[in-house]
Amino acid sequence: MDRARVRAEHVLEAATGFRGGRPERALPGEPRPAYDPERTTLTERHRAKVAELAAMPRHEADMLALRYMSFRTLERLSAKSDESLLLACAEGRWTRRRSGHPSVTEEVRETIFAVRQECRERAKITMSGKHRLVHQYMRERFPEFPPEEVPARPTLLRVWREWFGSGGARPRYDRSAAAAEEAGVGTRVVVHRPGQVVALDSTPLPVLLRETVFGEVVSATLTLGLDLYTHSLPAFRLTLGSDTSTDIAMLPLPMRDGWGEEMEWPYPGVPADLIVEFAGHQVAALPFFEPETVTTELQDPARRCAGTR
Repeated sequence: MDRARVRAEHVLEAATGFRGGRPERALPGEPRPAYDPERTTLTERHRAKVAELAAMPRHEADMLALRYMSFRTLERLSAKSDESLLLACAEGRWTRRRSGHPSVTEEVRETIFAVRQECRERAKITMSGKHRLVHQYMRERFPEFPPEEVPARPTLLRVWREWFGSGGARPRYDRSAAAAEEAGVGTRVVVHRPGQVVALDSTPLPVLLRETVFGEVVSATLTLGLDLYTHSLPAFRLTLGSDTSTDIAMLPLPMRDGWGEEMEWPYPGVPADLIVEFAGHQVAALPFFEPETVTTELQDPARRCAGTR
């Protein structure tokens, strides 16, 4: 903490001219001429601080982790508030590694992963509900395990966030992400040809449609396929009501005679025979027009729009 405070003082002096960060906390002799805020700019103070740290004795600079303090690092740290600056100035090599959670034994670990798999098949569930499922699984799978040694809900919450993230996504999106990860498409993909990867997106239309001339007005969903290489639209589909997985599978165009394998539309993470079974034909990725503007999936449901021009 003492070393982190010294680093923070150097950052504050470069940002404000005072080691304490404020004129009322000025130390004797502050502000120094190179850091006087009334005579120097922020950039000049940052450059002066970089030069001062470069001239510092090597052992002292290494002890305070100031040896490689660059101009960009000073700019980044100067933007921190007083509450977060001290934490940002802490050097990771100064602190010991976390010892983990002693209450998470092998039995508890197996239980947590089993509960996560179970929650994927359900609607969104709270952490209190997950905690009850943990107790239930432990009683059934490990009847000899002491119930009082099962992690409490706050501990389960911390472990869950460390292992699986915040869990704010909807379960169906979590299932899709898990399927993509198992299929090996969750890593970075370099797109180098048309039709290699086509991104799909669905959004409610901002207008109502009539199924027939004299029919009732109904809502519709617009589904777009965007080729990531050419930024063109290979296909689109209007679905009355909400779209389903079958509607998405029937989105692309059929392959035509004379088209080679390079024109076939690959679905990342989905077997080709499954797509053929849904659509009833080999699907293609031939762009039929290049859109000038595509706007989909705004955050506010009341302002969602979908349009092409």
